[in-house]
This record gives sequence, C-alpha cells and structure tokens, in this order.
Amino acid sequence: MKLVSNGCVAAEGVLPVRAGSGEAMSHRRRFAVIAALYLVADIGYSFLFGALNTILLRGGVRLEQLALVNLLGLLYVGRFLVGPVVDRFGFTRLGHYRGWLMLTQLVLVLAWAVLVPLDPVGDLPVVLAVMAVVLAVSAFHDTAMNGLAVRLLAPGDRGVGNGIQAGMASASIVLGSGGALLLYAHAGWGVTVSVLAVLFLLPFVVLIFVPEPAVERLARRGVPFGELVTLFRRRRVLTWTLLVVPGFALGGYVATAVQSPMMLAAHWSLDRIALVQGTLSGVVGLLAGLGAGALVKRYGRLRSAVVVGGFWVVALALLLPLSLGGSMVVVDATAVLAVSAGYSGMAVCVYTVSMDLARPASAATDFTLQISVLGVLRLAMSSAGLALAGTVGFPPLIGASVLLAVLGTCVMARWLRGHSFDTPKELS
Repeated sequence: MKLVSNGCVAAEGVLPVRAGSGEAMSHRRRFAVIAALYLVADIGYSFLFGALNTILLRGGVRLEQLALVNLLGLLYVGRFLVGPVVDRFGFTRLGHYRGWLMLTQLVLVLAWAVLVPLDPVGDLPVVLAVMAVVLAVSAFHDTAMNGLAVRLLAPGDRGVGNGIQAGMASASIVLGSGGALLLYAHAGWGVTVSVLAVLFLLPFVVLIFVPEPAVERLARRGVPFGELVTLFRRRRVLTWTLLVVPGFALGGYVATAVQSPMMLAAHWSLDRIALVQGTLSGVVGLLAGLGAGALVKRYGRLRSAVVVGGFWVVALALLLPLSLGGSMVVVDATAVLAVSAGYSGMAVCVYTVSMDLARPASAATDFTLQISVLGVLRLAMSSAGLALAGTVGFPPLIGASVLLAVLGTCVMARWLRGHSFDTPKELS
C-alpha cells in the first residue's frame, strides 16, 4: 500500500491520478457537470419505489406483493460490484468514465421508450422486466458517474460539490417519484415515461462538450475485483461504511418507507401527494443540499453532521401527527418537506466523507461501495417498512425512526472526531 497526493491509500500496482487533474476545467464548469449528471442519478430507482409503487397500489396490487416487487432494487443497490469493471475498462476516444456514461445513457433512453405503450398493471410482468434492465444499466451508469465526480472535485471543493450532487440527486428522486406521479395523474403512463426518457438526454448533451480530466495511465495488477477488499483494509473505512453510515441514515429510511402509505391513509389525493413529494420536495431538497454543502465548506464535517442530524431528528418527529391519521394539511406537508431537507443534508455529509476516503485510481469502486450502504438500507426498509406497517401500524415506526436518528447522529459525531479532513483549514 502507498499514499497518494490527497492522503488516501492506493492499492499496490495502481498509479495515482496525476496531481492537478481537472484543474484546467473551471470550478463553475465542474459544478455544472456534477449538476447535470446527478439530475438523473436516482430516477429509475425512485420511480420503482415511489411512483410505480403508488400507481400499482391504486391499481389494486396488495402491499405484500409490492414488498416482493421492491426486491428488484437489488439490481441497483449492488452496483458497487460493477465498480472494478468500470474502473478497469474504459473507452479510449470518449474518455474513461465519460464513455461509460454516454453509452449507458443511450441504453436507458431506449429502455424507457419501450415502457411507453405498456399498461403498468395489465402488463406488470413486462413492465417489471424492463425496469430490471433500467436498474441494471443504471448500476453501471451511476458507478461511472461517481468515479468522474471523485476526479472532478478536489478536497476543498467537496462541500459545495457534494451539496450540488446531493441537491440534484434529491431532485432526481422527486422527478422519479412525486414528479412522475403528478405527471401520471394528469397525462397518463405513456407521457410520463416518455418525459423520463428525455431527461437522460440532458447529461448526454452536456458530456458531448465536456472532456474528461486527464489522468495518469493506470497500471493494474493483482486479483480482479480486489479493490472491493483492499478498501476495507483500513479499519476506519470499514467502520465508516458498515456502522457509521447505516446508523446515520437508518432512522430516516424507516420513516420514508411508509411516508406515501401514510398520506394515502390520511386521505391525501394523488394530486396533493404529487405536489408535496414532487414539486415542493424537489425545491426543498435542492436548496437543503446547497445549504448543507455551504455548511460543510465553512464549518467542517463534524459540526455540519451534528447540525444536520439534529435537524433530521426534529423533522422525523414532525411526522407523528401524519402517522396518526393526519392533522392540518399545512402541518403534515411541512413535516414531509422537512424530512426531504434532512435527507439532502444527510446525503451531503455521507458523500463528502466517502469521497475523502476514496482512492483516485479506483474512484468509482471506492465511492460507490461506501454510499451503496444507503441503497441497501433504502431497499431493506422499503420492503420491511411496508410489511411492518400492516402489523404494528405507522406511529410505532415513526417513533422508532426518531430514536434511531438520535443514536445515529451520536455515532457519526464520535467517528468524525478522528477524521483527517474535518477542519476548513485542511480543506483549503
């Protein structure tokens, strides 16, 4: 093992990224690339768990069946497994990660187009098969996207860059869930999936005019997929990935897993759900991501995580009236929006530290492997939360989410005390 220029450890036989890679590209341009890419980051996954789940539920599909449908998410949350493939094999003319992104974006556009003439309930087996393709291709797409992001953002840029990343990822979740549901309610299935297909052309157009930052030629040796193992030879990275990140995010995922069913149980219309989870949550999530990114840049990782964790605890507690059948619409809607803001802040904290710990030469693998824990939790809680809701009800789940968020914030704060990138001075 050896140290590379940013203090991270590189695997033996892998040359580090050349110092100053991407410096020729302005800060604004790099941030613009991050924004365009992460606008489509979670569309497929959030469409499956958000809009499609609600559409099928309204179409007569039982909660128990939806829990099984959610298992398709394994195709996406296991995307870290393709990281070594994306890191090792690239496209000479198009750029290493840029080539992966442009190819997979075209495939995704085609897959979404196939869904246009189908009926989501009547053609459910075919719809699920196409969604499986979307999630599998998205695994390669988003892994390459993560690798490019690591190489674009220097340590001092990660607060703002990850704020943009989390904000746009939040917007993509809204586009795939509440936004798609709102469009479906007014324009139908065909128009909805057509619009989602067009969205993937936006980052494709951006990438046409943006070259990938130059890197040193990578000399690969050792066992294939060894990057998945060597990353965890550092005990703090192992603790971060398997204990700290899950603890920080678990409470929020418990609550958000049953958020849509709670709205339906409180007699919210599809229009109201789509408005709050679609348009408003997207704006709030984007602003919260940018705000959290600025917070990290100014005050460092530790203090930002404490502030974000405390805010999320309060936001989750505000969901209790909704879990009991709802109170005033304004109060319940404010709670949902507050949770969206907390989610974006949590993502900024996790993304920033995970990027600190990623080795530039295996950027796609390292960064994706660490943040994939969030996808695993989201998948597990989406299935388990729906199943538990039918047994214990909504209020106990929301109460548990608040307690888990308190515990997770404490664990995160304790771990960050030993993080080497924690002060703004070290980020400059």
